[in-house]
Amino acid sequence: MNKTKILLLAITGMMATAFTACQSDDIDSAAGGDANANVYNVTADVDAAQDNQPGSRVLSVDALNKKVLHSTWAAGDKLIAFVSSDGTSNTRTSYWTIAADKSGKGSTFTGQIAAKSNVKVKATDDLCFFYPADAVGKSIEPVTETGKDDGKPYHDEVNHISNLLALNLTRQDGTAETIGKLYDYQYKQVKPKSIVGSNLNVSIGNMKRIVSLWGLRFTDNKNDILTNIDSVYISNVKGSDVFNLSTGSFVTNNPADESMNIVVTPPTGQKVSSAGGKYTYISLLPGTYTDVLIMVYVGNKCYKKEYASITFDEGKVYHTDLLSMPEVLPQPYVQVQGIKWATGNFIHYGPETGGYWGIAPAQWWISRRAVKLGSNRKPAANGILQSSQFETSPTQTTDDVDLFRFGDIKNALKLNGDTYTDKDITVDKYYAPKPIIHREVARSSAQYGDIVRYYTADKKQKYRMPTEADITNLYNKANAIPAYCITEQGTFVYGAYFTTAGAIRVQSFPTRVKSLYKYTNVTALVRANKGLFLPITGRRETLSPIMGYRDMTYGLGAYGQYMTSTTRTLGLSRDFLFGPTEWKISANGKVQSKAIRPVWISGEEDSNHKPVLDQDYLNLQNTLKIW
Repeated sequence: MNKTKILLLAITGMMATAFTACQSDDIDSAAGGDANANVYNVTADVDAAQDNQPGSRVLSVDALNKKVLHSTWAAGDKLIAFVSSDGTSNTRTSYWTIAADKSGKGSTFTGQIAAKSNVKVKATDDLCFFYPADAVGKSIEPVTETGKDDGKPYHDEVNHISNLLALNLTRQDGTAETIGKLYDYQYKQVKPKSIVGSNLNVSIGNMKRIVSLWGLRFTDNKNDILTNIDSVYISNVKGSDVFNLSTGSFVTNNPADESMNIVVTPPTGQKVSSAGGKYTYISLLPGTYTDVLIMVYVGNKCYKKEYASITFDEGKVYHTDLLSMPEVLPQPYVQVQGIKWATGNFIHYGPETGGYWGIAPAQWWISRRAVKLGSNRKPAANGILQSSQFETSPTQTTDDVDLFRFGDIKNALKLNGDTYTDKDITVDKYYAPKPIIHREVARSSAQYGDIVRYYTADKKQKYRMPTEADITNLYNKANAIPAYCITEQGTFVYGAYFTTAGAIRVQSFPTRVKSLYKYTNVTALVRANKGLFLPITGRRETLSPIMGYRDMTYGLGAYGQYMTSTTRTLGLSRDFLFGPTEWKISANGKVQSKAIRPVWISGEEDSNHKPVLDQDYLNLQNTLKIW
């Protein structure tokens, strides 16, 4: 095997915003499919990005000035080394790397590089270097383009190296140290200066930082410093994308690869804090963003800050104090395309007698929102906590119901029943069989009618079932994107997120089966009462408590089936179906049990014109620690 030694003279910029870091994991393992390639031994002299702090493995914050970030190379810091012309076709299973031999401002980097298929590296070849190599398998994954939706490419992970890197910054811990290890993406492409025998000379120059940093400090609505923060959600900033090593730029027009949110969660047992002037740092992809929302969670309280527009330039560090952040409080509805929708599906929760009937305590609520499932995807005492969207044939129980038959009030909790009405329930009327034919009766004698109107008529906030016109408004006009929310127990609930459309409408359904990467985290937006989130609920089978079409891994596709109060044909209701394989309004059997997202009718206000919410609703939120 012909081996050539490479000497790389790498000089990085000494800007105040630059930094580097490392981890000790060795990703340069098996040679994969190119075992006979020309492997070049690499030696690189590299200067650190900033002032000398020997022994510092990660980005650190100055002890006196919290806005100053320090960094040096640390022994073991690694760069990916990649031959640009290999593209996506190199079958090697791990990237070649070069690593720092010592800590300090300047260090010698050593390692190896090779091209695919036993091809020698030439003086005309482009060599790509990317930091941090230790983030591969964590915040970096090799990908290839696997298809297109409406002409827009999407990418999937591969088990070999590639010039396309999926960068994922969506889950961070708020510390500069972790950013240095996982999210300080830096890049440079150069050609060899000369190749003489076993020596290859290269001058790298300044590495290019392709992210921005944002340091944040927080105070609550009383301007008190927040010190026990559980998490921070930043919505409508880009937290993931695909970077092309060969072009030195991000792939464009690929929305399926882009997540527009970043979640900051501290390590287990710790809290995010702004005490002592401390900043919470995040790394994000540069750009100009609109309608940016920052949500700060502290216990059962939540505070927010909004920006109509904000710009982050590549390689820069920003610092912002978010002072007197207003507290986010529950609201009786969210408005989309002029319709005021309830902030949760209609549900029954608790015992059959005396249980709660009304609006769910969160928009993401589904029955069996958190259940321990074994490897067979069935309930297991030692299983992994997941939502029923990943359970095989989940069974609904009378203490946790979110699917109902058309117009059935009296027998709504008879889960294996088949009762419904063919009467008009779009109006404020109720019915009962006399003796067999359904006739209009007083509400006190009701057996059939609009179940939502029936159970909220005496409450402070009143609702009704949606009509086909209400649902059609969403179907034809609103923005609709695949999204998910994280429940209070940490499980994921997938569904559709609707907002009022602007000049250009966005509608991204159906998504295709097993395409969860297309779903965006909207937990913070939903908590902030922005937009309508409808979970994928499936439907209950006729004469059975089994819930079908809720399983997000089902090969034929799960879907949400939302019932309206409109009927055109006896025995059939007009329903809205959406999911991996569905996007339609259609007629379906009234005997099926389906989800209902109510529409707000009216409600009480206090002397400050703030809504007065029903106590049973608030009690449920507080008991379950959902708000």
